[in-house]
Amino acid sequence: MKNEQREIALRTAVLEWQKKYGIQDGDPLLASLELFQIYLGSLQSAAHGNGSYFPSFEEFRDSVELLDARSKTFSKQAAELTEALRDAPNIKRQLRSYAFAFVLTALGALAAGVLIGRFLL
Repeated sequence: MKNEQREIALRTAVLEWQKKYGIQDGDPLLASLELFQIYLGSLQSAAHGNGSYFPSFEEFRDSVELLDARSKTFSKQAAELTEALRDAPNIKRQLRSYAFAFVLTALGALAAGVLIGRFLL
């Protein structure tokens, strides 16, 4: 019962925090928080199954540092993807300008061919 009360209190606190700072449901920070909750849940289940194992401060700090490094990598990849998606309209615009130049060149060559065939041949 005590664990359920803690879980409810934690979820309530997270919801209040989301409302306070306007954080959306799909935010990567919430995904990181969920991963951390899963990690702590696995530690608690291991503690109940194998006796009284609870991580030392060093193990906990190492886990948090690993989570921090992975979240920075994720953020970097997300920023690169966002930048690539922002460049997509520019690529379409460039392709349209190249296609227009090709069509204009083809029409000019056709007109030149017709004029050469009519007046010089």
